[in-house]
Parts: sequence; structure tokens; C-alpha cells
Amino acid sequence: MRRHKLSVLMSFAAAVVSATIFLVALFEQFALVEVAASIITAVQVFFLSSAIGDLLEKRKETNRTRNSAVVLLTIFLAAFYSFRKYFH
Repeated sequence: MRRHKLSVLMSFAAAVVSATIFLVALFEQFALVEVAASIITAVQVFFLSSAIGDLLEKRKETNRTRNSAVVLLTIFLAAFYSFRKYFH
């Protein structure tokens, strides 16, 4: 049960980070980052709803593949934004 709560919290934080990067890229007019951030935010919200579903169904184990994808997509988006901002 504790792992599910951590999974939901991690997915929520990743969705917030992705949405924040989207908004910042929108104001700074980085079109490619906006597109990537909007797609990744949608995927993060899907993963969040999946994690909440696992919590409500009281599954025994969390989905490690999903958790890894959440972390990797967030790191990718932050790195992509940083690359576009500082090397543009």
C-alpha cells in the first residue's frame, strides 16, 4: 500500500513538472519544447490515473515499468528544455 502511494505521488509530481515546463516553454516560445511537453504531460496524466487505479484496486505490486517510464520521461523533458534554452 505504501508503494502505491509513493507511485501516485511520483506520477503526480512528474505531471506537475511536465505541465510547468510546458507553460514556461509557451511563454518563452519554444515551439518544439511545447509540443514535446504537451505530449509528455498527457502521458504523465495517463500514468497518474493508472497509478491511482492500482491504488484503488489494491494490487500487490506497483508497476515498475510505468514508474521507470515516469522518471525517464520527466528527465528527458527537463534535459530537452535545458538544451533548447541554453544552446539556442
